[in-house]
Amino acid sequence: MASEVTLIIEDGSLVANANSYITVTAWDTWATDRGIVHSHSDAKISHAILRAMDYFESLNFLGLKHTETQALQWPRDRVFVDHYDVDADEIPKEVKNAMYELTKIELDGDSALNPQERQTESEQIGDIRVTYSSNSMMRKRTPAFNHAVRKIIHGVNSVSRT
Repeated sequence: MASEVTLIIEDGSLVANANSYITVTAWDTWATDRGIVHSHSDAKISHAILRAMDYFESLNFLGLKHTETQALQWPRDRVFVDHYDVDADEIPKEVKNAMYELTKIELDGDSALNPQERQTESEQIGDIRVTYSSNSMMRKRTPAFNHAVRKIIHGVNSVSRT
């Protein structure tokens, strides 16, 4: 069984060696508040948080990192959410909400970091036939994550100047 890893939480004060924006307790509270029942150990949740962080930190965020040497992508400068400036010493709720959703995705086994299996063009079992488009993905769509992160990342087709 995997041992629990130490999460070092970035709170906006540029915490040295930070590796997460959320704690296991915060994720568990978030899940409970939404009626998400689980039996995951703290160790499993902490590993899922770190895997979620691996993906989250690869996104193309709005604004600029506050300092060149900070451990994580947040805190950031020149970020506006709903037309309000996000303070450079703040981790916005959108970051945390995205991390809660990504952690759940990890725990559900639908990680964006996992290799994709072959794409099925056509399958038939008896009278039931399924055909997927050639560009379909095997993973479940996660609108909750997309909704959580939409205000803090650049869109796929967007262009920006800083």
